[in-house]
Amino acid sequence: MKPMNVLGSSDRFRSRCVVAAATSGFLLAAAAAVVPDGLSAMQTGEAVIRGTVVDTDTGRGIDGATVVLGERVRQAVTDSRGRFGFERLRPGRYMVAVERVSYEPRTDTLDVPDGVALELTLRISRTPIALPGINVTVRSLLLEARGFYERERQGFRGVFMDRVAIEDADPIYVADLFRNIPGVAVVDGRLVMSQSVTLRGGGRGCEPSLWLDGIRSGLRNYDYIRPDHLEGVEVYTGGGAPGKYNDLCGTIVIWTRVPVRRR
Repeated sequence: MKPMNVLGSSDRFRSRCVVAAATSGFLLAAAAAVVPDGLSAMQTGEAVIRGTVVDTDTGRGIDGATVVLGERVRQAVTDSRGRFGFERLRPGRYMVAVERVSYEPRTDTLDVPDGVALELTLRISRTPIALPGINVTVRSLLLEARGFYERERQGFRGVFMDRVAIEDADPIYVADLFRNIPGVAVVDGRLVMSQSVTLRGGGRGCEPSLWLDGIRSGLRNYDYIRPDHLEGVEVYTGGGAPGKYNDLCGTIVIWTRVPVRRR
């Protein structure tokens, strides 16, 4: 390296050079090479790199950034001020890569002379990362314990209404919940499903079995139950209900928040 100035017989030589390195349009900023006092580059045979990783927008040091030198041969993590360092390096050309969560990674090529200390400033920019939204499913602990969601997940042929669906329907009477379900008819607060049986009064159909909170009930007029007492309802038409709930005429399974007196 060429001395920049001679200060006197007792003065010491000091030289400074700027090392340029670039890939993808980036430059290593403020790279200074310094030969230690009393030593020439030929005497050391090694080099030192000191550096800082900073935010391009704020100019502040970034902590926790990973700096990789070469093919993963040397690696360092920046401190709270964004500082890092590598000691006892052989002269040559190195790839320098910087990575930090929420920042765009960068890679540069750096020529390291013999017997110098390099001071680097590596600037990286923050890149917004689009993350998928969080899917939140609110479930009733009561219905969870009763197997309501499991039966729905298994794909049983039924209509499942939890508390949210019931409130959205805003029924005046419980029987109103069933008026728009295919295969179900409401007659004076009673439900009729199958068309294979003749009802008293000349109508065709039969009444589905009713299960209240897991127990079979003889209740026939559903309007005895208050809509605001319901936690969940399962409707199975024409059979196909799981396990003990199965009935050829159909099944209504009602889960209540407030226990209903069974009739």
